[in-house]
Amino acid sequence: MSLPQIWRAFQDVHCIPSGLSIYADRADNPFLVNYAAYHYYRSLGWVVKGGIKFCVDLLLYKRGPVFHHAEYVPKSPSP
Repeated sequence: MSLPQIWRAFQDVHCIPSGLSIYADRADNPFLVNYAAYHYYRSLGWVVKGGIKFCVDLLLYKRGPVFHHAEYVPKSPSP
């Protein structure tokens, strides 16, 4: 798969309702929102992990989960 095809596949999988590609380019696509947040915090030097176990979207670590507990949990936007 090419990079644009992979990008489209990730968007399509995370669309609600699933599989309807007409929703893939919407700004509220969960994949785009999560990717933007991930990219933003990684660019600031945070180690970003999923936080589903703790009922949050992301956990942010300074060095990583093996060294310390999460330093920060970003607030998710309410729907």
